[in-house]
Amino acid sequence: MATGKKIETHQNVSDGGKLFAPNIQSDHISGPVTVSMDNKTIVNYYGGANAKKLTKADLDDLRTTLKRKYKDEWQHLIEYNEQGGTRDLLCQRFVNIHLVEVSKEDEKSNEDSQRFIELYRIFEPLPDQPLASNTIVTRGIAGIGKSVLVQKLMYDWATGDALQDYDFIFMFSFYQLSLLAEEGMKITLPELVKQYCGQEESCDSILTNESIRSMFIFDGLSDGELNLDFNKYIVCRDVNTPVTFTTLLTNLIKGELVPSATIWITTRPGARNKIPRLHITRTTEIIGFQDQEKEKYFRMRCKEGDLAEKMVQVVKKQRSLFVMCTVPAFCSTLFSVLKAVLNSAGVDDVPQTLTEVYSKFLVHLILYQQEKMKVAADDVPAQTLQKKQESIIALGKLAFEKSSKDVNQTFNEEDFTRNNIDLAFICGGLCKEIKMDEGKPTYAFVHLAFQEYFAALYVFLAFYNHKKNPFGKSHKLLEKLSYSQICKDAIKNETKDKKGCQEFFLRFLCGLGTKKNHEILKGLLADDKPKDDPKKIVVVLKKILQTNIPPKQTINIFHCLNELDDTSALEDTKAAFKSGTFTSGTLSPAQCSALAFALEMSEDTYQELDLSLYRLPSIGIQRLLLIANYFTGINLSGANIRDTGLKILSEVMKRPDCKLQNLKLDGNNLTYKSCEQMVDVLSVNHFIIFLDLSDNNIQDKGVSFLHKALSKDACALQILRIGGNKLTSSCSNDLTSMITENKTLVELDLSNNRIGEEGLNQLCETLKNEDCKLQKLGLNSIFAFEFGIMGTYEDDPGAENLRDLLQDKNCTLQSLGLAKNSFTVQSCTELISSLKENQSLKELDLSFNNLEINGINSLCEVLSGTSCQIHSLKVMNTKLTNVCCETLYSVFKANQTLTELDLSMNELGDDGLNKLFTNCSASNCKLQKLGLSKIGLTDASSHHFKSTLATLQALVHLDLSHNKFTDKSIKCFQDFILDCKSLKTIRLEKNRLSKDGYKKLEALEKKANDLHVIVSKMEKKSIMW
Repeated sequence: MATGKKIETHQNVSDGGKLFAPNIQSDHISGPVTVSMDNKTIVNYYGGANAKKLTKADLDDLRTTLKRKYKDEWQHLIEYNEQGGTRDLLCQRFVNIHLVEVSKEDEKSNEDSQRFIELYRIFEPLPDQPLASNTIVTRGIAGIGKSVLVQKLMYDWATGDALQDYDFIFMFSFYQLSLLAEEGMKITLPELVKQYCGQEESCDSILTNESIRSMFIFDGLSDGELNLDFNKYIVCRDVNTPVTFTTLLTNLIKGELVPSATIWITTRPGARNKIPRLHITRTTEIIGFQDQEKEKYFRMRCKEGDLAEKMVQVVKKQRSLFVMCTVPAFCSTLFSVLKAVLNSAGVDDVPQTLTEVYSKFLVHLILYQQEKMKVAADDVPAQTLQKKQESIIALGKLAFEKSSKDVNQTFNEEDFTRNNIDLAFICGGLCKEIKMDEGKPTYAFVHLAFQEYFAALYVFLAFYNHKKNPFGKSHKLLEKLSYSQICKDAIKNETKDKKGCQEFFLRFLCGLGTKKNHEILKGLLADDKPKDDPKKIVVVLKKILQTNIPPKQTINIFHCLNELDDTSALEDTKAAFKSGTFTSGTLSPAQCSALAFALEMSEDTYQELDLSLYRLPSIGIQRLLLIANYFTGINLSGANIRDTGLKILSEVMKRPDCKLQNLKLDGNNLTYKSCEQMVDVLSVNHFIIFLDLSDNNIQDKGVSFLHKALSKDACALQILRIGGNKLTSSCSNDLTSMITENKTLVELDLSNNRIGEEGLNQLCETLKNEDCKLQKLGLNSIFAFEFGIMGTYEDDPGAENLRDLLQDKNCTLQSLGLAKNSFTVQSCTELISSLKENQSLKELDLSFNNLEINGINSLCEVLSGTSCQIHSLKVMNTKLTNVCCETLYSVFKANQTLTELDLSMNELGDDGLNKLFTNCSASNCKLQKLGLSKIGLTDASSHHFKSTLATLQALVHLDLSHNKFTDKSIKCFQDFILDCKSLKTIRLEKNRLSKDGYKKLEALEKKANDLHVIVSKMEKKSIMW
């Protein structure tokens, strides 16, 4: 169609037909184009002749004016206490609040993997997205810091510290917009910006210019009841067309109105489903303060240094309070309470639970208002509360109605007048005034947690004083109403609702049922007689724990139990964890959440989080990984966390408060991507000294990343195990550079990789360098497939390289593992002979090679030498026979250093044991660990244990598993175990003893301190709450 041709007012298209729209020039259109299609009405507008064209100078002036306005408006942080609001400079008082990214998988599973992300990075493009994020939703519970983060972003943009690629940022509070949405008023986008952001000039030009980059921030989606319909709505592409606010917001989110704009929405978790996932580019969640920020908050808030330190110590001592300080709003309330308590009664009066903190805050607020903070009489707080009882109950009723009806969370003076609420009372630290352009003052609770507290307080007082149930539940005839029943009704309502918008209401409701809170609030109670036993509420909660509820609800129930001062469920969970007694080794997501919560709340000190005993669901692994920073070690052997799990763990390890030092990550299907994550981790974490990545799939590319990680100056890694990772000789350069450049690495395990002769040669040359610090090297099974089956080759070039290394004067190796390398008798003999000149080697493993009689003779010659320093020798499955035992016997007479000997899996038999120890001198033999597993022992040799081995004063560990002992040996074993005073562990599993025989041996543990008799695998028991 030619340009400028007149278009008919109406064009109809039959069902299934097509309409080719013309190219409409903006200067030839008198108004917007409206298209009706099914249930949608599309208002289309492409620019406009009346829109003023802005020059660069115009834009700079407008931007500067808006930034100046924002800087003045947002430079102060307001915190509320019993004195009302206090103003401090944001740049001096802001404490970092942490965010995590929530993936689509997390959204589906309703769990959070917590991949940390910085505030300003949430607006960057996603990895699979070329453009910046369009619609970002940031969720967080009440008081977690959503509005403070918005304020920080606005201030940083205004001062030029962040997001300067955005030309304009406009912020709207749903508190302010709630009335606009309720009344259904129609408004254009420029009018909305002018009314709430004060941008008077050139709004139309800014919003219609596609080259101008804008951001719209909507803070607090959950603060008002908005009916957003993304299926039936008016599609509006004209910024100057008046539409309802919900229509305007829907079109902004869908990119219809200002396609180039970024939309950032904050909300509580329960309201996130108002926007379909399809229209959300990125979801993030605020998780609040980490441990360091908790302490920093009190130190920055309190101007008295000594008092601040006292607060920090009190909070850290009370684990439950310290954990709750994740929520900044709770820190603010707790600060006010602690300030009053520590300046008067002292630490004995410190609140222990969330409910106690808010109850005490209410009391202190009222006392402050009455100017009686220093009174001494015990009954004064009660009398003061009694005077305010009417206003407190009325405010609670109003809070309860607002919460239960899920309407907007604002109040006006008419609400207070109608309910006989003293305005001076609520404005003294409980509520804040919100600026509204209509001229009528509007109010809201300073934090929604206060609203939930007053709602719960109203429910409690209605029962306690009037025997009423505000939930309106009808009960059976003659059934006595109880507070536990009310709590049960509240839990059912919360479960049925499934929105989870009231994170604290249930906790407050349960907590108000305790005697401690009754004492704090006794001025509000009709009498002092208890109306119900809190233990009944505990029973109700524990029954709910036994049902199939989501993990997050499980945590909330634990919180409720904590409010009731009942820790039995937590103690049961911790006890089950310590003993490894979870059902069949499998943990459900709810059990994982319960375990994580129990360990997080525990005041005990745990060294290692061992998750290798259980089969864990992926959601459960994610939940447990988040508390890894409380431990010094984590064992995830075989947990199959994959790269996604390691990514979560790496974020935890980057935390400043992370205590992890030892990581066992073997058998987890990790690839080079996990090694890439470790580069960032080891550059900031100075505590990790042990990393086990064995039996994964990192390959040569992974070693390249590990080399990069270990080259960081901050890296303090001492032990690295990367055996069984499909490494080849191609990674040799990275390995040798890693050893040379890193000054802290002392142990490296490369076992079960095919690095071959070329790789071994480079490695050996590096180890001859006098600057090399490596002390322990694992090279087990690096030749098996290259040289064939054990003993089939006469020439072993790899053994020659090792021989030269051990003879080199610069070699400082103290431990060398060479098991399963198919070395022949000749190679073994040559290797062993090189030890005569070596003064550093203390541990040697030649297991699963071909020693035979010649090899053991050479070995015994070395061990008998006066210069021998070997402490540990492992020769399992090396084709030894009882003939070799006579030669070995000579070692015990001459050697004064050997403390560990493992002869397992060799056919020594009873004769071999007899030759080995019959004439053994207890004074000469220094053995502490002796391995005799699977060597063919029978009852005939059992008498040797009492007559000879019992006299060995140093023997601590003895392995006799996988032999042929029967019940006939029980008496000899009993005598031996009791006579050998140094013995701590004896392994006897997989013999031919009866169940009764094993029980008799296990019973010896009670007679000897620190003795461990291992006869079978531990049985698993189920956890009970």
